Amino acid sequence: MFRAEETGPEIQGDNVRFRIYLPNIEEDRGFSVKVYVINKIGQFDVNVPADVYDLAPETVNPAADDKWGELAKTRWCSKLIHLSPGTYLYRFEISGPDRESGDKVRSLYFGDPCARETDAGVFSVLHIPAESYPPWEDDTFIVPTVEELVLYELNVAEFGGTFSGIADRIPYLHSLGVNAVELLPINSIAEPTRWGYMPIFYFAPEERFGGPAGLRHLVQEFHRNGIAVVLDMVYAHTDRIFPYQIGYERFFHLCYDDRYSDADGLHRSPNPLVSAYDNFGKKNDWRMKSTQQFFAAVNAFWLQEYHVDGFRYDHVNGYLDRRPVSRDGKIDWYSHENRPTFESLQELSKTTYQESKSHRRFMSAPKTPSRIIQIAEDLRESAYQLSPVSASAINGCWEKRLADVAQEMAIHNFLSADMARELLLSDDRFDEEGYTGRKTVGDDIIPASVVQFIESHDERRLFYLMQKGKDHDDSGYEYRNGLDGQPWWKLQPYAIALLTSVGIPMLWAGQEFAENSGLAKEGLVRVRGLRPLHWDYFYNVATSTDGSTVLPLVTLYRNLGHLRRKHVGLRAPRENAKEEYSNQEERVLVYRRWAADDILIIALNFSDSERNVSIPFGHAGIWIDVLEASYKDEKYPYSKSVTDPTAHERVPVPGNFGRVLRLDSLYQ
Repeated sequence: MFRAEETGPEIQGDNVRFRIYLPNIEEDRGFSVKVYVINKIGQFDVNVPADVYDLAPETVNPAADDKWGELAKTRWCSKLIHLSPGTYLYRFEISGPDRESGDKVRSLYFGDPCARETDAGVFSVLHIPAESYPPWEDDTFIVPTVEELVLYELNVAEFGGTFSGIADRIPYLHSLGVNAVELLPINSIAEPTRWGYMPIFYFAPEERFGGPAGLRHLVQEFHRNGIAVVLDMVYAHTDRIFPYQIGYERFFHLCYDDRYSDADGLHRSPNPLVSAYDNFGKKNDWRMKSTQQFFAAVNAFWLQEYHVDGFRYDHVNGYLDRRPVSRDGKIDWYSHENRPTFESLQELSKTTYQESKSHRRFMSAPKTPSRIIQIAEDLRESAYQLSPVSASAINGCWEKRLADVAQEMAIHNFLSADMARELLLSDDRFDEEGYTGRKTVGDDIIPASVVQFIESHDERRLFYLMQKGKDHDDSGYEYRNGLDGQPWWKLQPYAIALLTSVGIPMLWAGQEFAENSGLAKEGLVRVRGLRPLHWDYFYNVATSTDGSTVLPLVTLYRNLGHLRRKHVGLRAPRENAKEEYSNQEERVLVYRRWAADDILIIALNFSDSERNVSIPFGHAGIWIDVLEASYKDEKYPYSKSVTDPTAHERVPVPGNFGRVLRLDSLYQ
């Protein structure tokens, strides 16, 4: 079994022993391993050389757990080394027979694959004496249920620059009604301008963001404010300088299969994780138990050491857990025949679910289901991932169809006939997959819900599309600078739609104040540049032309976020949602959400003019516009008295805005 605690530097006071798993790097085949260590303050001084220490393979104890998946662990360790107090950088080097010639060669330097802290390049970090951290003070925090989530996606580099910068902005996030944040990958990467989707070190938070101490402080502050933390984890592929790739590449060919045959018989792939297949980067081979155990250990580590509350699994439709089909020498990774079996995701999510049950913050009471958040990115396939047929513990899935519809509407300035279907998840695909909003994991029944969004890190901003009137138009990041005189108010009905939709609403950082950047259609520039937020938009005093109800966009998002958390009817399942009226010519949409006696009707107007909309209320009583009432200076919000529950009543709906009408039970 892969055990993270058996790897990395073992520090005892002023002494350290280096430990690393290197399957198939065997001394009797001519391999040797060294570690290079230098005090950080001397790393750029030509007169300060690194100290070099030899490692040796451990003598295997027959009674010990000496397997990592199907491979021998082959743990190499140094002797106990005395170091003066300080911060040290270290990296490894393997010497052994070249994979082609058999001549002795040296690997490129590579970092510790299980490093807990890193520095620039491939350096791993250790402290003498070992770092100590303040005790956790989040014993009273309980993760929100899936049904309660209001999710906010952000890139640390773009949103606050550092973990500390984000912590400073927690009051802002709290004001939006957010109770869970989804952080783009924070694992250490090679290039600071990348978004984080080419990981190198899976156990180390990015040092430029604040490293281990900074992340612990951030999670502590989030929990203090009732906000859960979800990490975006990239397990489908790796960067070339991932230690198990760059450290092995001169000695072993990467394999297309997890096992192969030659004249000497059947062999396992010599690399414990990385395959020869390439899509965004070399694919991790999920057919191998060593890969499965490694990433299960990664998840357990983040739950235990950093108290994170869940994971968003990037690109799960790229998990290599079956041999792909090649046509004419090419692999279409996105064809139906090359979709994974998802056995890999099933086991990872279920193992992680069981691990979570040992942590108090996931359990509302003893012997209750865990509230861990596990979100898959399998775009447009949430009906499968969230249905019992998926046999996983995944309880959230990104659903891109709403974003697709919203983008088309933004570009072409119309109301799509598909808008209500995607907002309310009324598509037959959910019924066909047997989706019920619940899944069984062991003896537990857990909720499962779609993550709804209109913007994400992978999308062009809606406001950008509105102004361009077309899709991609540039090769990089174009900004439409400033909001002055620009029709930002057209975003308002989209905001109301998102926060009243069925599922988990997710905001992408900046959409709440009309951030307006473009995004290249393809190429590395998509993931290799930063899009810093224009916080000046947040402070702008916005004005509009006559004919539209104009309220600062941030205030609207704040009010909607709190309305969603207040009204259970807005969080009800798809069975409690119904389209009532749609007029594409007038660009008006009306739908109903309810749970018991919390009954709401949402009327959206995507046109520039006020519309008198005929609404079938269905219940007699006083209906109050709770959205209008949510503004503190609105003492007398719009209300409608309905005496005939079968009649259609006309309601004025402001242009580029909407109403959220709730049946006031006191007047039924």
